[in-house]
Amino acid sequence: MAYFDTHRAIEKIIATGVSKGTAEAIVDIVNNKDDKLVTKNDLTLAISELKFDIGIINTNVKWLMAIVLVVLGILLKNTFIV
Repeated sequence: MAYFDTHRAIEKIIATGVSKGTAEAIVDIVNNKDDKLVTKNDLTLAISELKFDIGIINTNVKWLMAIVLVVLGILLKNTFIV
């Protein structure tokens, strides 16, 4: 978590003409923000994991297509060549 000087932030907001109570409320909201924000590195990692998973799925689909073609070939052979 990054360091955030709340006292300094409140003083800067008050200096713009905002009341002390409002400044404190603003700083409290900013200071207690949701920690579920992501960084560019988090997104890059997630994208690379998804690309890897898609590659695995693509490989599996190719194997399934090959198996289906073999089974279809066997069925056609047995149907037309008696």
